Amino acid sequence: MGVVNKIIGVCRFSYLGDAGFRTLKGGAEEAAKTLYAPGRMQRRFAYFENICLPSLAVQTDPDFVLVALIGDTMPFHFRKRLKRLAEKYPFLRIATLEAAGPLNSTRRAFRRGLDDEEADFITGFRLDDDDAVGIDYIERTREVSDTLIKLGWATKDVPAAVCFHRGIYWDMKRDEDQFWDYSEPQPLGLAAAMIHHPDSQHNIYRWNHRKLACNARCWIDPHEYMFVRTLHGHNDSDRSIPPGARQLPDWQARKLFRERFGLNPKRLLPMMKKLQEEGSGMARKLAAAARAEMDDDVDGEAE
Repeated sequence: MGVVNKIIGVCRFSYLGDAGFRTLKGGAEEAAKTLYAPGRMQRRFAYFENICLPSLAVQTDPDFVLVALIGDTMPFHFRKRLKRLAEKYPFLRIATLEAAGPLNSTRRAFRRGLDDEEADFITGFRLDDDDAVGIDYIERTREVSDTLIKLGWATKDVPAAVCFHRGIYWDMKRDEDQFWDYSEPQPLGLAAAMIHHPDSQHNIYRWNHRKLACNARCWIDPHEYMFVRTLHGHNDSDRSIPPGARQLPDWQARKLFRERFGLNPKRLLPMMKKLQEEGSGMARKLAAAARAEMDDDVDGEAE
């Protein structure tokens, strides 16, 4: 039997960990109130359900797992909504953990993604709930990671990273010039994966992306459009259009959304614009539509 290399992603979905979240500054109890506020959670689900998951659902290589890492303090009605998403998307798993540091919690989440199967390597990627990856991201990542393993570039003791540097920055806060083409000068957390042993102390969350090339062997590709990174008023981390980015015409961005990311710009763009308007009620409408769609799926299965 050949080497088994599992492709597993981890998305920290409103995970209340020990560090890394802006909302933790007021203490864990206060942070939980902020983190799980109904309005905030409806927006997080809106991004997750309309940007992140659709880009994964159309992957040319469907043999992968995405683990949504959530905290054990998340209210049950939100957990139920995630569970129903997992029923809709066969690649989605839910890992519920107590508050822990970013490395310890993600190590356990990657292990959950193995589904109790044995593997020689995990090629683990990270993805935020409001970002997207190219439709061939899994296929290309598997192709490169398998090659690096065969070449001995990634071993049980020495991890290696597979990093795609080019993507689209989408600034939802702007009325014009929303889309920007940029090739990162160094690995970004998005569209980057690390090849490591399942029991390794390392994974793609181990280092800040700016320090990744200082600590791990890196294979990089600055050419293909491989990610969409969103900027909006609800980011949990500071994001901005990088200096030197090239503005993309709307028609070109829409074309790339359809062809490279499996997204429907005709539906998505006005939806996200409305979502940025406080008091628009768009988050509630999207939540109601998602519930209705899932109810229809359940009714259809029952018939």
